Amino acid sequence: MKVVLGHQTRHQVVFVGPFGVGKTTALRAVSDIPVVNTEASSGEATTLADSGKTTTTVGFDYGEWTFPDGARVALIGVPGQERFNAMWDALLPQSSAVVLWLYGNRANALAECRFWLEALAVRKAVARLALALTRLPGDTPDHTLEPFRQLTGNYHPLAPVLTADPREPAQVMQAIMVALSTPYSPLQA
Repeated sequence: MKVVLGHQTRHQVVFVGPFGVGKTTALRAVSDIPVVNTEASSGEATTLADSGKTTTTVGFDYGEWTFPDGARVALIGVPGQERFNAMWDALLPQSSAVVLWLYGNRANALAECRFWLEALAVRKAVARLALALTRLPGDTPDHTLEPFRQLTGNYHPLAPVLTADPREPAQVMQAIMVALSTPYSPLQA
């Protein structure tokens, strides 16, 4: 029997974003191990009835992924509701990087982006960040991302903004690698 003591991952990437955006789906798309999750029935599912989502993460999701160089990366998804922000406080400060998942097709997408960037900045949680916009058409023109780049640049001038589908492993891997390779820059409130 092999006994392992201590953390076997080199990096910890935390997925944050609003309820139902696809954080758990993204973890499941790329995790090399079965994802450990804390899903529970959600009363908020009625507010997103068109999404078909009936559960929500109430603790955190955990998976692992192997970086191309062989390094193990811990992947953690935190709840999207502010009432569970104790998980944000516990897990964000230890993160190597954060992927902020946002709905790109919502009318209030920039306001949601600002909310999450503020939440990260207040916690002084991360120095490496990537913003992944989902639910945008594959042929979305680059200038559509510009308002997100400008807003994100106010908090983290080096954070990239990309489009990604949390169901597509290659796109999730790209978001993780981009977040981890973003130059260090403290978030500013």
